[in-house]
Amino acid sequence: MIKTFTFKNFLSFRDEVKFSLERDSSDDSHNDSFFSIQDVELLKSAVIYGANASGKSNFSKAFVFFHNFIVTSYANALSNRIPTVPFLLNSKTENEPSFFEIELVTKDKKYIYGFEVSQSKVSREWLDQYPQKKNLFDRIGNEINSNKRHFKEATTALEKQTKSNVLFLSKLAADNGPISNEVIEEIKKINVYPAERNLILNYGFSHYSKYEAEILSLLQEADFNIEEFLFEQKEMDKDEFTSTFPSQTPHQLIDLATTGKTKFLHTKLQTIRTKYDDKGNAVGKVAFDFMAQESGGTQQMFGFAGLFLNALKEGKTLFIDELDSSLHPVLCRFIVQTFNSKKKNPKNAQLIFTTHDSSLLDNEILRRDQIFFIEKDKYGASNLFSLSSLGERKDLSYRKRYFEGRYGALPYIKSNENQWE
Repeated sequence: MIKTFTFKNFLSFRDEVKFSLERDSSDDSHNDSFFSIQDVELLKSAVIYGANASGKSNFSKAFVFFHNFIVTSYANALSNRIPTVPFLLNSKTENEPSFFEIELVTKDKKYIYGFEVSQSKVSREWLDQYPQKKNLFDRIGNEINSNKRHFKEATTALEKQTKSNVLFLSKLAADNGPISNEVIEEIKKINVYPAERNLILNYGFSHYSKYEAEILSLLQEADFNIEEFLFEQKEMDKDEFTSTFPSQTPHQLIDLATTGKTKFLHTKLQTIRTKYDDKGNAVGKVAFDFMAQESGGTQQMFGFAGLFLNALKEGKTLFIDELDSSLHPVLCRFIVQTFNSKKKNPKNAQLIFTTHDSSLLDNEILRRDQIFFIEKDKYGASNLFSLSSLGERKDLSYRKRYFEGRYGALPYIKSNENQWE
């Protein structure tokens, strides 16, 4: 589980940003929205607001880079370039490394792991373990000092074999180190997704057979009036696969989908709904082609259902950029309430998301420490802060005060500059 995620000098974030999912103990509202693990209380969900181009997507990209570099740095050791981008609008930071650190809480341990990295090398790296604090290793450049007593997997040979563009943690995990693998497995539980419909749909299709009954139940609870799904996947050759495309599909798109492949997996999904007569009596069933006849919102919720169920069942952390894309505000509220529920989220999965849906700025739904804002200063640097850090009272209308400009993180429109006077 994530307790804190800290980073600086990455994309539009110049200064250090600390994103915390630790509960603010001064707020006693919504007790279902946090859980206890070891001696800390962590939030089950958090929402991030901000104007367009404020840095919300860059915040999610920080998670993506951190996750991917840890998982792939050893495998990609032959590639010298590390895909980090510092804050480029400052003459000092453009030549400095990016900084990342995460605080993780497991059932019986806590870890603090971090690194500083440029596009050419890892300049620093460290791993601490709690509750009895132990520094397991500390790295400066190519010099690695490991705690051989408590971190036996970190041998002198592996220290010397670690390349300058590879994380020592990743090297140890590749050598089957038990502690390093435990840390990396926790980091792998952080899944970041843009709300891109095809990507989300593919996830739903690939996990449908695993969560068939639960996906249907979730959509029914969200009031989509779907009685049944008919799902079919079939391997095809190229000719059979291209025959499934609508007749008006451009040849360029067909070529893009088929070039370089010899086997294809075709997915067909239908939804079953009830047909009624003029008097409201049920007279039969009608099958709809899911991709051709169902709305974008239905398709998006189907894909999201697979993501949500996987996170809820396995206790993962899910980050979604622009959760409200194609979804009604009532559905966004339903999703947040699902993750905040003790009954529906018994494994304490965590949901982090960006949105423009201001209806969630409601003290009946979210605590102050679950609401974050991102805004840019006049130098183009993004900053993250929580509503809780502003000392805002919990009985106020957050939405109204947000649009009054009291929290910042709003687009500046000159024609509206006197609107609130």
